[in-house]
Amino acid sequence: MKQGQNKVTKENLLQWIEDYSWMIESIKEERQPVAKVDNNSYIGAKTAIYGIEATLPKASGGTSDPVFIEVQRRVYSSHKRIREYEIKVVEVQKRIPLVQGDREIEVLHRLLNGNSMRAIGKHMKLSSTTIFRIKINIIEQMLKKYVL
Repeated sequence: MKQGQNKVTKENLLQWIEDYSWMIESIKEERQPVAKVDNNSYIGAKTAIYGIEATLPKASGGTSDPVFIEVQRRVYSSHKRIREYEIKVVEVQKRIPLVQGDREIEVLHRLLNGNSMRAIGKHMKLSSTTIFRIKINIIEQMLKKYVL
């Protein structure tokens, strides 16, 4: 993680809770196995093994296939990004047991699922102002034992 983002502040924790659902989806997506075309080859750049193309000289040191280059770029850049997501998700998960109260727990789980404050208020039949106050209370509870 970049220096400064390592710190768990009120603002960071609020943002991580808001981003939690899509970070989890990104982590799950990254961990899925690579799709295979058949038993011996992966999707991506192919090398001709039959016909006249097999006799032609091969490029050394790289490929000119733009799709393959894009796949490589995404794979290399995503590992670092996914690791940062994992760190943020774990920080949120460590603090979930600190939240007390039925309303707070319900609001927290709905926030982590990606629900908006308006949708949570509608479901719980509470005003958006009340949901906002509950959200602030959740953050205070989550930071209480982990004061820096």
